Amino acid sequence: MNRQSFPTIALLVSLPLLGLVAFGGPGADGTARLPLLTLLLVAELGAIINLIAAYLGLPALRERPLPRVRLLRLGTNLLLAVGFALSLLAFWPGGSA
Repeated sequence: MNRQSFPTIALLVSLPLLGLVAFGGPGADGTARLPLLTLLLVAELGAIINLIAAYLGLPALRERPLPRVRLLRLGTNLLLAVGFALSLLAFWPGGSA
């Protein structure tokens, strides 16, 4: 694994994590399907790996011509990192996000 392939690996790892966060969170009755600590851990892991992947994808902005696939990966990593961070705040007891 090198620095150029980590953003792709982070996206592939984020898909199951996103499924756990989406389907393990609070349902219609307000009770979570997964334990709270598990949801917090999964959301934090997703945010961290996507932030690292976005950081490693930043050198793509300096290349000319701009590589579309790398920019798409960078944007997706950033969006997933924000999504995981918002869900982390929402799951936190007393969270308001």
